Parts: sequence; structure tokens; C-alpha cells
Amino acid sequence: MPKLNEYLGGIVSEIASARKMADLQTVQIAKEYAQDDLLKHFSIPRMKVGTVDLTIPFATAGNSPIMAFRDFAYDEIIKIAKTNYNPSDIKSDQSLRAFLVDLEVYYNDAIKKIQDDNTSIITDSQIQYFDTIPKYTLEFCQSLPNFSWRQTDPQFFQQSILNRVVREARKIIEKIDDYEIIVEASRLMELDAKCLIYAKMSVSEAGMEWSRYEDINGNIIETLIPE
Repeated sequence: MPKLNEYLGGIVSEIASARKMADLQTVQIAKEYAQDDLLKHFSIPRMKVGTVDLTIPFATAGNSPIMAFRDFAYDEIIKIAKTNYNPSDIKSDQSLRAFLVDLEVYYNDAIKKIQDDNTSIITDSQIQYFDTIPKYTLEFCQSLPNFSWRQTDPQFFQQSILNRVVREARKIIEKIDDYEIIVEASRLMELDAKCLIYAKMSVSEAGMEWSRYEDINGNIIETLIPE
């Protein structure tokens, strides 16, 4: 089951993907207009997202359990990679699982160091205890033949692993409750209406566009600026 932040973030991501698909279609239309003697004088239609108002029902499903490193790290890798990871390659998948078992020692050592520091929260300096974990995970995954990187950014991958490690560590050190939610329509219909929670969210577009200019030294600079 997902967490609330993961579920809402996924919805926003899908809206952004829909806008991307619309832009790709706009490019195709622009090419068709350019090839037609009459249409090339018309403005090219382009969709923009105004404000999308959402009312999202969900129900809490209790605290998510404390997971072993080998389990939540594998779960996070699969979630980030999506179709870029092929788990049907049994040999490579077993290699990854075995690697995570070995890497678990680093995670447990970092947890012990934080506990020895006798702090009630994980500080920024203590987060550095986990720095080697995402680095080694990225390097190993890049060596796997069943892992492609067509749509997975290595830097994003590494940061996501670190974020997940710290989140799971906070459950142990800070005893933070991490609630999972029920979002499936069939399961929500089985619940009493009093158990449902409604999240109201408005999503508005704030687009960026590339700007190109020349600095005082004659260098061409490209940067993203708000539309």
C-alpha cells in the first residue's frame, strides 16, 4: 500500500506526463502545418493546463512496519527503475538481492552509531553515516545487465535511495509513525463512510522555457526561466 505523499505525488506526476504527451502531439501538428501551404499561416493549437481541482478519497491503513534494509532497498530500487529493471532475469535479480544482504551491514552499523550518539532525532551530520549506501547501490546496479538507464537518472536514483534509507532509519531512531493508506475504489466501498478522508488539492501549471543569451565574454548561456 502507498504512503499519502507517494500517492499524491504520483497523481501530480501523471498530470505532468499528460502535459508532456500533449506537447509531443503539438510538435507533430506543427510539422504537419509547416508542410501545408494554407495551414502554415494558421496558429498552431497547443494545450496548457489551467487549474486541476481534485477531491481524493482515501482511508488510513495503520502504521507501515519497520522493514529490514534488504527488503526496503529492493522495493525502492524497483519503484525508481520501473520498466528499466527486468526482474525476470533471475540470475541478475538474485545477485542484486545478495548484494543488498551484504550492504545491510553498513546500514545496521550506521543505525548503531546513531544510537550510540544518544540523540532523539537524526541530525544532518548523522545522515552522512549512510552516504556510502546509495553510492555503492548505484555502482552495483550500473553493473547489472538487466538494468537499463533509459528513463532513470543516476543522480535521482542515488538521492531516492538515500531518502528512503533516512526515512526508514527515522522509524527506528525517532519512532516516527509512517502511515499507509487505502486508495483502491473496491476496498474503499467496503468501508464505512465515516472512515473515509477526503484530500482536496488544486494543481496549477507553472511552465519553464529555455532561454539563450550571450554573456560579456561571448559565451552562449542556456538556462530555464519561468514562462
